[in-house]
Amino acid sequence: MTFKKGNTTFGFAMRVPDADVGAVDDLLAAHAKWMDGTHSLTAESGKLQTLEYFVSKATELVDMMDASKGSTGHMIYSVSEVHLDDEHFSKHVELAQTWERIGEFFELFEKYSPLVTMCGRVTAKL
Repeated sequence: MTFKKGNTTFGFAMRVPDADVGAVDDLLAAHAKWMDGTHSLTAESGKLQTLEYFVSKATELVDMMDASKGSTGHMIYSVSEVHLDDEHFSKHVELAQTWERIGEFFELFEKYSPLVTMCGRVTAKL
């Protein structure tokens, strides 16, 4: 099932110093593996259905219109999830409490103060 306008979203974007990128990559890879083991993009038996999940990252540029000016020494991460509705998102949050690295995941929020969308809505889609 594809996602549509009105589905529930969770996401965050954060700015991470280059020195921390390896640790953040490791944690987000573990999160993706956990998501893959407990969630499904289809109504697969025994898994929580999630409509979309992805992580992207990009070097933060000094001048986004002129990459030749170099980077700021930071990486920008974006984590996006789309859930069927608020109930599925609530189940996702409940299930997340059993993930062995959830404490480290929450530490990202303390350390990098990301911009977070909690229980957002898909408002536009191609």
